[in-house]
Amino acid sequence: MAHLEAFAISIAGKGKEPGTDLGIVVVFSCHVYTERAKHAAEHHMVDHHGTKRCFDRERYAMSHSLPARIRAQIAADALTFISRSFGGNDNLILIEDEEGQTWTIIFCLEPILDSEAGHSGVRMEILSCHAKEVDQKKINRRNISYFARKCIFDEQRIPKL
Repeated sequence: MAHLEAFAISIAGKGKEPGTDLGIVVVFSCHVYTERAKHAAEHHMVDHHGTKRCFDRERYAMSHSLPARIRAQIAADALTFISRSFGGNDNLILIEDEEGQTWTIIFCLEPILDSEAGHSGVRMEILSCHAKEVDQKKINRRNISYFARKCIFDEQRIPKL
């Protein structure tokens, strides 16, 4: 799974202080290459919530291009939006299209504040990535930097838990 190692990237001029860059550390959850195991089905691992997960070939194949896709979305300061999951949690969503297949990239942002080093940034956790159609008609989108700056200034996870 070396292709899913964490990486750092920044958005120029969008940092907390005027003229500074907004640092983003991107990390990946096991949900980008596994799916929830069906009741009484074989599973390959247990996630951080204790949920049984099984390997998903389609997600795994997509995960190879996921870091590059995330880098491109951040570099472009792409538009994103908040969506509510089936479990009732709010998370941010990016949508990628690959040869007619729509992929939903679900993530959250948490502040990284280091007053000793004199900088701040955000931790972007890619919570999941799966093939799913999303009705985009009534979506209110904002740039990634908007949500990242809100995360830093409010000093809390975006979206809130």
